[in-house]
Amino acid sequence: MALKIMDKNCCDIYEKFEKKNLLLKSYYYWDVIVRNKQVTLGSCVIILKRHVENFGQVEPDELTEFSDAVQELEKALKNIFSYDKINYLMLMMVDNHVHFHVIPRYQKEKEFDKNKFQDKCWPKISDMQPQEISKETIIKIKEKILSNY
Repeated sequence: MALKIMDKNCCDIYEKFEKKNLLLKSYYYWDVIVRNKQVTLGSCVIILKRHVENFGQVEPDELTEFSDAVQELEKALKNIFSYDKINYLMLMMVDNHVHFHVIPRYQKEKEFDKNKFQDKCWPKISDMQPQEISKETIIKIKEKILSNY
């Protein structure tokens, strides 16, 4: 399938997640971005490059590549942050564009760049409330993931 370039006016999902500054990896169909609002340490988002509003519209080639993106990201996050579980959430209640929130889950508190990260909802579903950390720390999280990606 030929890539259908995303209409730049379709929505503001890339601006919301700050792709310009926080892109980890760009695949043919998907972009993997560090979340600018960290729910837990290493939270990311995987966004389909073309504008699709329903998961059922995702093409087989896109799904195959999504699997590759997930496997590579999981391996990097596991190697770096040693998560206990990982959650994938496709909510699309605010951003009507196919994307997945990737939320590493931790039984115990983690520390990174002098910040303590606690998974307050463990072992229940995340409340998606971001932790207060600086933009500089988010950039350091991105760099740390890239070092193992």
